[in-house]
Amino acid sequence: MKTISLKIDSNLHGWLEKRSKFLGRSKSAITRDALEKSRKQKAAPSCHDLMQAACGSLRSGVKDLATNKNHLKGFGEWKR
Repeated sequence: MKTISLKIDSNLHGWLEKRSKFLGRSKSAITRDALEKSRKQKAAPSCHDLMQAACGSLRSGVKDLATNKNHLKGFGEWKR
């Protein structure tokens, strides 16, 4: 098993100490369990994942919107 070190604030260290004593387990074991749990959790879906069915379903009426530079004039500029 590999060894790592990490820095934690005093509040988290205090909690880890208390939890370790309460469970009768080492701080390392508790930390390993938390890392494993975090690794196994599925990431929250992205906005694209949630809207995937709607992507491409709307028409802008302009066929060359992505390729015609005339449509990009002023794009990204702040208007005041």
